[in-house]
Amino acid sequence: MLSSSSQYAIRALAHLARRERTSWALARQIADELGIPASFLAKILQTLTAQGVLESQRGRRGGFRLRRDPERLSLYEIAELFDRLGEGRLCVLGQRVCDDDNACPLHHTWKHSVNAFVHRLRTTTLAEVGRYEGTGGFPGRGPAAPAAAPIGEPEA
Repeated sequence: MLSSSSQYAIRALAHLARRERTSWALARQIADELGIPASFLAKILQTLTAQGVLESQRGRRGGFRLRRDPERLSLYEIAELFDRLGEGRLCVLGQRVCDDDNACPLHHTWKHSVNAFVHRLRTTTLAEVGRYEGTGGFPGRGPAAPAAAPIGEPEA
């Protein structure tokens, strides 16, 4: 339901939320650590900076860091910058006219699902996501490779 831009923005911001608030991170470093294409991430970070979510600094000790408090920044606010979630939603079946008065067979179910999803985005903060360490290795590339057995010991 979220575009790649929104997903990458949330992952990058969660990554920054886990860092010391005063430290700067290079776009290239964030991209490498999260497995996101660097040029794509650079554009996303520029948008987040222009919207006041991040601050940036050029130079040897520059990079990006959070400007907004992650405890007060909802996922909706982030995703809205890229996906315009508040605008009219398209019909799940592709009908040109699909609303409460002219509903397709899935309209009410889809409307309920989308509203529940948007509510969850509004009530989940970046700080919550930054604290999450799921089995998928979020917000990183994915699960870490298992550690190799010490030399001379059999592998499990």
